[in-house]
Amino acid sequence: MKNFVAGVIALIVGFFTVTLAAIMGLFIGIAALIARPFIKKKVAAAYAEAVKQQSQSGAHENNSTVIDGEFDDITDKPQGSNRSQAQTSAGQFNQLPQSS
Repeated sequence: MKNFVAGVIALIVGFFTVTLAAIMGLFIGIAALIARPFIKKKVAAAYAEAVKQQSQSGAHENNSTVIDGEFDDITDKPQGSNRSQAQTSAGQFNQLPQSS
């Protein structure tokens, strides 16, 4: 008899939990449907702004030949000298060997 009562209580608690989850899911779904047009409008505005900023800054960058980043100054270096990775300081990128 004790197991029967415990089983009935477990079924009631489980049914209550599933019902509460369904009601919460319903409210969240309705809130998502209501918010959808507003979110679409904000995303479209943000996308238009990003395209506008890229088009303004893109015209300047397209004519540029500078690569951003760290570099080794090779103006005073002889043409045929190549340094190994052990000789370069940590954190700097090695330059590719120059082809003659």
